[in-house]
Amino acid sequence: MIPHSCNGPLGEALLQDLNLPLEIIENKFFTAWYWPPHHPKQHSKFWGILKAFPKASQRFFVFRRLFPSARHSEDLNESFQEFLKSRTEDPQIFQFFNAIIGFALSINTTQITTAAMFRFFRRLYQKGKPGVPVGGCKAVTDKLVDHARMNGSVLKKSCELIKLELDGMEIESAIYQDRKTNEEFVIRAKQYILNLGYLQVNDLLSKSNIPFRLPTMPTAKGGGFAYRSKESILKTSVVAQFPENKYVKGAVEPTISSPNLAPQGEHLLLSHQVFHSSDIIHDTRRARDELLETFPQLKEENELCVHTFHKEWPVNYSCQGSDLSNFSSVIPNLFFVGDGYKGNNGWMMAEGVTHGVKQVVNSILSKHN
Repeated sequence: MIPHSCNGPLGEALLQDLNLPLEIIENKFFTAWYWPPHHPKQHSKFWGILKAFPKASQRFFVFRRLFPSARHSEDLNESFQEFLKSRTEDPQIFQFFNAIIGFALSINTTQITTAAMFRFFRRLYQKGKPGVPVGGCKAVTDKLVDHARMNGSVLKKSCELIKLELDGMEIESAIYQDRKTNEEFVIRAKQYILNLGYLQVNDLLSKSNIPFRLPTMPTAKGGGFAYRSKESILKTSVVAQFPENKYVKGAVEPTISSPNLAPQGEHLLLSHQVFHSSDIIHDTRRARDELLETFPQLKEENELCVHTFHKEWPVNYSCQGSDLSNFSSVIPNLFFVGDGYKGNNGWMMAEGVTHGVKQVVNSILSKHN
């Protein structure tokens, strides 16, 4: 799923900048909210999500008291949890916001500043609903690979970057190792771009004896499940939000928009959950139990896979708002892209990563113009 469909940095890069032969189907609705015992409510416009609240008083509070604060939020560095606590004690208000960022960002309201939260919502308001690329994520990556190769790029798979070598103050070469054969290769280039997270970057810099380190960033913990089903579980392609759940904050059924993502007659359900402890196995089990309780028609034997992240570098690893805004290092020809380098601008997930890539490309091109 692409967070802002064709309207964010990723959709614009794929369809306009690169002109890839790709179709992105924008969802008709923003979200569907499950407040037991009521049936899910779907909302087609940004402000329509306020109708997700069961009570009119809650909708009034958010619309008239909370969102107007966004105009003066840039210096609000307190956590959004503290911001809410000073204004309301309604538990469903907290559940609402924790469900949104729990699914989208793998964090809770204690892990994001008020300023970053309002920047995040401002992007939702400006750029609109998510979309599903026809053929799924694989279609996107396949098209990108084809485009890169057509333009002379050489892609090496199953390789690991093991060392950078300095010449004066610039990187002279990079050494990578084939994971299958352990054979080492040397690459020499004018510019080097790393898409590793700060933990891996700092480990690489240490092994390379380069006296430079990236700062520590607060990190998120989360994971997801993939289930197959003979029947449609959500019966909608939009993000389903579960505000009363502790772990599983949302799920999507991409086969509603793109049926070819599953065998004929079957459906694919993808859930996402927040972890609350360092015990990943425990939290994964609790999340699975919660998902199966939420949708009893799912069967554990139909679980396709489960993925977790807590040490490596997926798209949500750094807490929203804590990303570095400087995409270059003290080494003039070394740049960074990926999560952790999105800048503090409200772009989330792959949208933020794409924004960071554009910044790096523009910086490199400006040096040569």
